Amino acid sequence: MPPTDSLNQLYRDLGWKPLSAHWAKAEIVLGFLAAALGFIGGIKLAMLPETSTPVWLWMAPVLLITLGGYLALAGHRSHLYQSNNRLAAYLAEIIRSQSHQPEKTP
Repeated sequence: MPPTDSLNQLYRDLGWKPLSAHWAKAEIVLGFLAAALGFIGGIKLAMLPETSTPVWLWMAPVLLITLGGYLALAGHRSHLYQSNNRLAAYLAEIIRSQSHQPEKTP
């Protein structure tokens, strides 16, 4: 969704930079890929004989799953921030438009 004038004004007033929706989607996809690789790697390690698998080798799947989960959640959080920014800009525009209208007397 392209930024509107009210959203651009919100960013200017607060001194924020717009978040990239493409980067957020890439974080989610990369996170799911890393987690999937971690799960697949863990399954492959579990199928090896116990004597040939060093204990420290189990850290790779655990780290991939952890990193993948973090990236997916970070991308989701970025999407939530973008949505909240659009909502705040929309509400600010409504309040701004109502404050310029003269009050009606009954």
